[in-house]
Amino acid sequence: MAVAIDKLDPVSGRKDLVEGNPSFHEVTEAVCSPIENPSPRWWIAFMISASVLGIFGFAVVYLIYEGVGLWGLNNPVDWGYAIVNFVFWVGIGHAGTLISAILFLFRQKWRTSINRAAEAMTIFAVICALQFPIFHTGRPWMAAYWLLPLPNQMDMWPNFRSPLLWDVFAVGTYFTV
Repeated sequence: MAVAIDKLDPVSGRKDLVEGNPSFHEVTEAVCSPIENPSPRWWIAFMISASVLGIFGFAVVYLIYEGVGLWGLNNPVDWGYAIVNFVFWVGIGHAGTLISAILFLFRQKWRTSINRAAEAMTIFAVICALQFPIFHTGRPWMAAYWLLPLPNQMDMWPNFRSPLLWDVFAVGTYFTV
């Protein structure tokens, strides 16, 4: 495919990204129009997302009201659903860190946007992972009392052999890194 010589940038040899020489106002209008005037498809997607968020909120309230027995926890099964989901979300966080680290180690010039997305994915995955130890306590409003190693009024420290405490340490360490 032949490209006219006058449309090539003399330094990089590439075509102009924006043709027609638009003004700043025209560029601003083109960039802001999807947000200022969302299409009907956007509203449909928004309503679907809001319904899923509402279902999640209802499920969390129902879980807190009924207890963690809804997850099928009983005497021989202490963790079950909660630990599987915790490990899943921590694994997703590791994947984001791995993607970012590999691109950094190989010094890829195009890595910036992918690194941002991978690191954002890591942060959100760790936040999702943190929900499961909190909900596993059965009383999320008292999670700090049971999960953090703070001396309390009974002069008792948390059980350092408990997986709940180590899950909180893992998530806390991940946030600091």
